Amino acid sequence: MGVLSMAICKTVWVHAPHLTATSDSEPLQLPGLNLPFTLSTAELPETLRTPNHDDRYSKFVSEVGAADNESWGIVVNSFLELEQPHVKSFESFHQNGAKACCLGPLLLYNELEKIPEQYPTAMSIKWLTEQAMPASVIYVSFGTQADVSDAQLDEVVFGLEASGYSFLWVVRSNTWNPPKGLEERIKNKGLIVSDWVDQRRILGHRSTGGFLSHCGWNSVLESLSIGVPILALPMMAEQSLNAKLVVDGFGAGVRIPMESGFEGEHQIIGKKAICQGVRELMGGKKASYVRERTQALGRAGTRAVQEGGSSHETLSRLIDTLHAAQN
Repeated sequence: MGVLSMAICKTVWVHAPHLTATSDSEPLQLPGLNLPFTLSTAELPETLRTPNHDDRYSKFVSEVGAADNESWGIVVNSFLELEQPHVKSFESFHQNGAKACCLGPLLLYNELEKIPEQYPTAMSIKWLTEQAMPASVIYVSFGTQADVSDAQLDEVVFGLEASGYSFLWVVRSNTWNPPKGLEERIKNKGLIVSDWVDQRRILGHRSTGGFLSHCGWNSVLESLSIGVPILALPMMAEQSLNAKLVVDGFGAGVRIPMESGFEGEHQIIGKKAICQGVRELMGGKKASYVRERTQALGRAGTRAVQEGGSSHETLSRLIDTLHAAQN
């Protein structure tokens, strides 16, 4: 998680009995936080939407939070140029003067090596390289933890197809199969893979122009660090907060319209909303702006991990402090 998402979660957890809102859509007033966007109860993680913390999971979260608040320090995969306005608010929950050490983007500390031909990502890179136009492909991945129903996956692929944009989609499902006739229809426009891929290489390819993401923090930071704008489709945990920050805080992405239906217990975002979101991110009125914002953040992230950068300096101070504590 990033600094602001953690600060929001801690604030809501501590002040939940005193937070008042007449409806789920009314903006919340969170003590001690200066948010760059309005936030309603409906946009909070599910575990924070009710003031009742008596269930077993909530008690576990409470115990973890209490231990975290007593820690010596907190290492965060973020960088000051991205979240500095919220660091002090986050640190205020921790005792003994604990500091948040923003050391990211961690992925930028390592240089990429040449891909072996048998490397799992090689086929995807080859396909991307064959695309004629730079920034013409939208990359799609929902991480490894979200439970995405087959019905939702159908809507995603139909929406991608209808958008008219080329796409590379990494699907992790043991039950979903492409609808009949789909692979033939999209063979010149889309690639669907089920193997693990090197997401950094995919995002960094010249043909990749957008990322349809669940907005897990690691994926968000990878995309921003490389300068690829995000089409946000949050699914669980704090991902809705990350999506708000990306779209309304950073101006580095677009949110998929939340028009939905239900398939059993699963909420379904329809193909029309998926299609609209892809078109807006890749070629709509906001496309140029979000691309410029994301590229600016990517440059800032690169500077942060270079010698003399904010994250590089924070890491050096942390190492010196740990060495001194051992002597």
